[in-house]
Amino acid sequence: MLLLMIIGIFLSLTVGTNKLSFYDLMQVFQGTGSRSQQLIIFDFRFPRLLVSILAGMGLAVSGYIFQTITHNDLADPGILGINAGAGLTVLIYLGFYASGESSWLLPFIACLGSCFATILVYFFGRQSERITPNRLLLSGVAVNAGISALTLLGTIRVSKDNYQFVTSWLSGTIWGTTWQHVFLLLPWIVCLIPLVMSRGRYLEVLELGDDVAVGLGVKLKKTQLFFLICAVCLAAVSVSIAGSISFIGLIAPHIARQITRRKNNQTLVMTALIGGILLLFSDVLARVILPSGEMAAGIIVSLIGAPYFILQLLKRV
Repeated sequence: MLLLMIIGIFLSLTVGTNKLSFYDLMQVFQGTGSRSQQLIIFDFRFPRLLVSILAGMGLAVSGYIFQTITHNDLADPGILGINAGAGLTVLIYLGFYASGESSWLLPFIACLGSCFATILVYFFGRQSERITPNRLLLSGVAVNAGISALTLLGTIRVSKDNYQFVTSWLSGTIWGTTWQHVFLLLPWIVCLIPLVMSRGRYLEVLELGDDVAVGLGVKLKKTQLFFLICAVCLAAVSVSIAGSISFIGLIAPHIARQITRRKNNQTLVMTALIGGILLLFSDVLARVILPSGEMAAGIIVSLIGAPYFILQLLKRV
């Protein structure tokens, strides 16, 4: 996985409208490259690849947590409406107030939208004061559809100057491509993922089932609430910077569990690596798949994730 990450970083730095060779890349890092090459690498491509990796890690770990605490292998922040909630508030903020500019408020605004969506999903998904996996999935799909409809209505009201930005964001284009976006996303990922790992043994116990976890002395509601807040924040801040991207939280945990037989933090770390790699390579493919221009990375992820979701759903049936 680390080797794949290195390959993805190399491709992300060299592939694009202005292609660079390995020799050009080495010259830039040695300080002997041209001014235009340095501008392309350090001001455009390097921040973009960091945002891709960090956002992919955040979405993947968020999906891993949701699948664990809900005991549903099909749980994903995008499917459960968490991404849509963040997207709606980010749309309102960027489309009507900030005019597409970055702000340190952006992650907090995204978290508010995700928390709102989470409350709705939890309210409609619980049964007899307990969360049932199938009911939660159906309520998530319903909430996602409803919030997505509100988001589409919001695009009608935005100004013409912001319309193109909003539509590209909704399609999953990685719009946060500056160092300011990196510094907005980095503290959340660096703090929340190690925080989750510090209590990784509780995730392993929760996988055994709620009754077993209670029998082993876990304070179920308090522990579930802690992980739920972490998962919501990870998904929200990732979506607020990287755009509306789904299915990474579904695919990455499944692949990680197949690779690492041992549980606990090994699977969690592998999930984060796979999530970063998936979004990084999707972004690279989005740049080269069209003869002119580029496709949204979220579309590439969806082309992979949608069939995978249907396959997993058919297996469960």
